[in-house]
Amino acid sequence: MKTILLAVLFLSIVLTPWPVRAQEQEEITRLLSQYVAIDTSNPPGDTTKAAAFLTGILEKEGIPVTRYESAPGKVIIYARLPATVSPPAGKAILLLHHMDVVPADRTQWKTDPFVPAIQDGDLWGRGSMDMKGQGVAQLVAFLMLKRQHVPRTRDVILMAEPDEEVGGALGARWMIANHYAELDPEYVLDEGGFGSTDLFAPNTMVYGISVAEKKIVWLKLRAEGVAGHGSQPTDTNPNDRLVKALARLLSATPAPAAPPARSGEPSVLEMMQAKVGAFAKNKFTNAIQQSTISLTWFRSGVGDPPKINVIPSVAEAGLDCRVLPGTTKDQWLAEVARRLGDPRIRIELINESDDPVVTSHDAPLYRQIEAAIKRRHPEAVVTPILIPYGTDSNAFRPRGVKAYGVFPALLPADVVASMHGDGEHVSLASVREAAQVFFEALRDTLVR
Repeated sequence: MKTILLAVLFLSIVLTPWPVRAQEQEEITRLLSQYVAIDTSNPPGDTTKAAAFLTGILEKEGIPVTRYESAPGKVIIYARLPATVSPPAGKAILLLHHMDVVPADRTQWKTDPFVPAIQDGDLWGRGSMDMKGQGVAQLVAFLMLKRQHVPRTRDVILMAEPDEEVGGALGARWMIANHYAELDPEYVLDEGGFGSTDLFAPNTMVYGISVAEKKIVWLKLRAEGVAGHGSQPTDTNPNDRLVKALARLLSATPAPAAPPARSGEPSVLEMMQAKVGAFAKNKFTNAIQQSTISLTWFRSGVGDPPKINVIPSVAEAGLDCRVLPGTTKDQWLAEVARRLGDPRIRIELINESDDPVVTSHDAPLYRQIEAAIKRRHPEAVVTPILIPYGTDSNAFRPRGVKAYGVFPALLPADVVASMHGDGEHVSLASVREAAQVFFEALRDTLVR
């Protein structure tokens, strides 16, 4: 009889949607408005006020907060809900988001980027999408675990950190280097994928959960020549040399996709294509199918402003390269040199990320995220995806952590495109949906 009662209790807890009541809807709107109003632009990336804001919310709920400071103004907060069973069934689940945001050019915004405005159900402001909206969704799910006294077979950690927008050295990577014992998670839930009805495939609802990302390789090219008078062209003009080499580089046939892993497992792209079919044609799907190069800056000339009649002795350019898993830094540098076709041009490595590690999607938390999404959208395709940009998850995966990146809500294409743009916004309904999915996925993972 006791076994039957426990089974009934278990089924009453799991496999049921959490209905967001009016008070939670109001709470999400209020928290996100207050959070976005705190300017955490990076640089300088001071997260002192944002950390105090989140700390106040957690402590009001009776949840202790630990504060770390990796450098002046670079504040990290850490809160933990301990398991309610002993011993725990596994290592912790870490809910991770970054507090810093990219700068905003106020002259190009229709609203003040740090005075949140709500229009037609969307909240406009810098960081609303990247990634304070997801941070609030995680925070509310975390609070609901405590408020509803959900039994927990493992610890759940909430961590908000700075510095992600400039590489994470003083944020997640600092915590990993200095306080990993306090984390040591089995899972990380971070940014990355999302749901869309058209971005991944035409007229198909797809929720992508990122399990890998491309390798970042930032390069500086330098061509040297002989300075002279602009009235007398010469073949030693470094501008000519660099422009011609860049033309060869950018017009070359894209490098082939990296082969599947040696284990025989299909690549992330193969898994995605098996579930989704033909990809939609847009810049996102283009970027996940090949290694890419973006020419982001070109610097040359003598004087400020540059003298139009002076040939300079040096010309430089910056390349933001994003490389598919399976290609090493050395292989990619050799590929860039081959495409440039000019050994006189110096290639300098400015920055590189860790070599990508692919997280298995065969895990309980992934399955519970998928189940929570499918309860709302039975027709949705839920698939592991590769993302073209970098996140803090890439610092955890080499340690064997299962890191999943997802904002588990339907996002219109204009919302996705607004990240880092001059009109960033997010639907409040999508933040509510994300909070629901996070809560249910956590709840149903924790009680098992």
